[in-house]
Amino acid sequence: MTPTSATCRASKPVTWATPVRGFTLLELVVVLALLALATALVAPSGFRMIASWQRATEVDASLQAVAALGSGAAQAGRARALEAGPIAGDVLPGLPAGWQVELDAPLAIQANGACSDSHGRVRGPDGHEQPFQVLAPFCRTRRSGDAPARTASSALAR
Repeated sequence: MTPTSATCRASKPVTWATPVRGFTLLELVVVLALLALATALVAPSGFRMIASWQRATEVDASLQAVAALGSGAAQAGRARALEAGPIAGDVLPGLPAGWQVELDAPLAIQANGACSDSHGRVRGPDGHEQPFQVLAPFCRTRRSGDAPARTASSALAR
């Protein structure tokens, strides 16, 4: 009679010399620990990078709101004069929440949208300041100053 699967339990006996495939629990724990260590080293700089991108985006949005004053005056067909000092939020639609714009010199905007030269700074809710210039005649804004922008914490450290 020939052996069948029901009558024959194993064709070869299992010995310790047979290689076992897979990873041990210790190997998996070591790999997970190394991944956690690498993540702990990289994550803080990644979060700082994301925060700086968000801040740069909000500074750009603030400067675009100032630059839009010229086209807003041209669409309305009337001149506007802004005195030196803080600009009210209702004058600058599109200004990110918590951000303020302050002019150091008056800004005159003609009815055709032409602007005079001016300069000022935008300030974020975290105290970050970015100086800027308004360039005549097209109300273009440009970040000014090659020095790194100051934050409230760096200003207090002085």
